[in-house]
Amino acid sequence: MALVSEFLGQLTLSYGTEVEPKFPTVVPARDFDPAKDAARIETAVKTKGVDEQTVIDILTRRSYEQRREIAFEYERLAKKDLISALKGALSGSLEALMLGLMKSTAQYDASELKASMKGLGTDEETLIEVVFSRNNEELTEIKKVYKDLFKKDLEKDVAGDTSGDFAKLLLALVQTKRDDPSNVIDYEKIDEDARSLYEAGVMRKGTDVATWITIMSKRSVPHLQKVFERYKSYSPYDMKESIRKEVKGDLEKSFLTLVECLENRQLYFANRLFEAMKSKGAKEKVVTRVLVSRCEVDLMKIRSEFKRQHKKSLYQTIAEHTKGDYQKALLSLCGGDD
Repeated sequence: MALVSEFLGQLTLSYGTEVEPKFPTVVPARDFDPAKDAARIETAVKTKGVDEQTVIDILTRRSYEQRREIAFEYERLAKKDLISALKGALSGSLEALMLGLMKSTAQYDASELKASMKGLGTDEETLIEVVFSRNNEELTEIKKVYKDLFKKDLEKDVAGDTSGDFAKLLLALVQTKRDDPSNVIDYEKIDEDARSLYEAGVMRKGTDVATWITIMSKRSVPHLQKVFERYKSYSPYDMKESIRKEVKGDLEKSFLTLVECLENRQLYFANRLFEAMKSKGAKEKVVTRVLVSRCEVDLMKIRSEFKRQHKKSLYQTIAEHTKGDYQKALLSLCGGDD
């Protein structure tokens, strides 16, 4: 009996919090031998002209935990750390991608956020992508790791680096006050929120941004999906069109990204990849970031959204728009053609 109640307890726990199922393309390798992998990498980086293929084969087909074990074995064997060896052996986009894989997903996100706020000027695009596309659970972990890595609070850095309503919206999300999904659908609250969004924007002169921020940063994801549906019965425009009419600049980009991620996060990433590879020279930074940060989370689902939306597989698109060893590494992370 105790077992049954324990099992039910686990069910309720996992239902109440925001733990999403994972759809990774990179999973732990079977018959894993870290010492053998470390030795193969050591030979590959010592080879005249560097054997990039071996490095790619190993690091893109092991989970983060396994890569950590390889790094440990590598240090024992080569008497130097794997990160330094990779920096010495690789360059450009391939180096950035491989070094990204040596971090956990949260460490990688935290360092991308740090880099976007370093020095003069802010890389708003990265800041918007990372903050607005991560769920509560991911943001909580990123904040913890950020503090460990940089001895600073992410909230303080965001506040110091941004201003106005853009800063308020970023901070509202970084504070992770979003409700957990509930098994009760509150139709009255859905209606009230939809009407408030309409009255705060399209219906009046000027925009009451504070109301938008409160609703979009605090309500649960399933609740907001219903709110955006309901919103159409009040407004002549859907939520995204309303945002385009009401606000401009970074704030517009932020709200649009947020709504897209609330509606379908994997489709947001699929579109981000499509846009990044549309032009002649692929925006390699964006492509690298999405593949590295999502390969152990939901890249499989991003792949199927990509195919559904753009009538072409992510694999083929990467093959067309990138080249060389960098391309090989991306295709390996992508995990196959659809």
